[in-house]
Amino acid sequence: MTEKFAVFIDIDGTLTDDGGVNPKNAATIKKARDLGHYVFVNTGRAKSWTSPELFGNIEFDGMISGMGSLIEIGGAPILETLIDKRFVYEAAKHFWNTTSCFFISGVEKGFILNPIPYFKDWKFSDIDSPEDFNGRYKNEKIQKLEMFGKNITDSDKRFFARELDVYDHGGYIECSPKSCTKSGAMAYVIKYLGIKKENTIAIGDSINDMDMLKNAGIAVAMGNAISQIKEIADFVSTPCRDGGVAYAIEELLIKRI
Repeated sequence: MTEKFAVFIDIDGTLTDDGGVNPKNAATIKKARDLGHYVFVNTGRAKSWTSPELFGNIEFDGMISGMGSLIEIGGAPILETLIDKRFVYEAAKHFWNTTSCFFISGVEKGFILNPIPYFKDWKFSDIDSPEDFNGRYKNEKIQKLEMFGKNITDSDKRFFARELDVYDHGGYIECSPKSCTKSGAMAYVIKYLGIKKENTIAIGDSINDMDMLKNAGIAVAMGNAISQIKEIADFVSTPCRDGGVAYAIEELLIKRI
């Protein structure tokens, strides 16, 4: 058998989109794992927004969530870095009386202030006041703070940047602990598993995948990826809706055997 590889796959716009997961992805990921390779989700989403239904109940060797703030292998956490409880409360208090659509995203629960219509069917935990994060939710493990909408200001970004890394997608910003990155988590996992860096494949589409792709042995951009991601990629796959993850794994890994 060839040497083992580890594949790290973003979720939104990569593994799945609003149309769901292309069945080709599930079949090819299973094929890669059956051959002895490791396949991981590496997502910006907090754990609470990563139900198995989201990615078609595909089985993975592990999951990296919240921009590297939680690493799980075989369903067990091996590394966890959370946002300071004090800053979570400060942020909730800061945005409480605004009209900003603001997420507080954790390992087990997700919270929202001023939801926009897109999120009307999402299930959030109740918040009565910012004090909930000093009271009934004080022990929640918070991985990310996020904002949506056209009214995000430079002042908002500076507020988060005091303590967090800020990823600006235009109309959406996600903010994670400064010590956490997708690439850092990827490096931790391969050291843990004894996989060579050159035997890593990272697949993504957006700005928060940049560091992961730059630090992988093989960088894959989806066909629907932003131009900055395609520019640094070693391989540009087909779009998400066409099963671009499956195509990349087939071409770069399975056909090598």
